Parts: sequence; structure tokens; C-alpha cells
Amino acid sequence: MAILLDTGIIYAYYDRADDWHARATKLMREEAGGLIVPAPVIPEVDHLLGHRLGAKARHAFYAGLADGSYAIADVPHDRYDAVSALDRQLGDLNLGFVHAAVAVLAGLSGVKRIATTDRRHFEPIASVLKLELVP
Repeated sequence: MAILLDTGIIYAYYDRADDWHARATKLMREEAGGLIVPAPVIPEVDHLLGHRLGAKARHAFYAGLADGSYAIADVPHDRYDAVSALDRQLGDLNLGFVHAAVAVLAGLSGVKRIATTDRRHFEPIASVLKLELVP
């Protein structure tokens, strides 16, 4: 079964010191073959890994992207209006492009499971869009 990955869960997978590392690792192993990285998440993960863990962690992530460990999903240009609309709809959350894009991709792809460490933003999104948050 496919699952969309948010920035925090990917970061936690690579950072052994992160509080979410064990849960992220378990999830990545159990869901192997169905891991989908929304394209807008990639620069955030790249920045966090490089800034906090260094080039070795970034390159491990790149290897996963290149070897097919992750499928990549991008927001079609004609759906950017939906990203903006969701950000406005949940304006009090100050979602930003990446979180709104992940939610829009869930709707477009029919993948209703999102792996995230960010419950503050994603619990309201999940409630509105009928999504399941894991782990």
C-alpha cells in the first residue's frame, strides 16, 4: 500500500538521534516499495540533512531517490491553485506550500496515508480531507 512521506519522517529516518528515528525506520522498512516522496519535500529534506547531518546523509538520501527506493510525485501546474486554496482555507495554521502540496497530492493520487512527524499541521488537514496519519 502506498504512503506519502512528509519532510520530518524522512529526516528522522536518516538521523539516529531524532526522537522519531525508530518509528521512521520501522515505517520505511514495512512500507518499502510504496514510499512516495512529494517533489516539494525534497529541497526541505536536502536542506535539513545537509545543515544538521552533513553531506554523507544528503548523499544517502540522494541514493534512495536515484535507486528507486522512493517514488517521486509532483504537483501538476494546474493544481497549484488547489495548493493555494488549501493554504487559505486553513490560514490559521500557516501551512505553507510544502504541507499544502502534500495534502493536494494525497487528493490527486488517492493515497490517503501520510507519514509525518508534524501533527500540528497535519491533524487539521487529515480531519478536513479524511486522511490517515502514520506512524
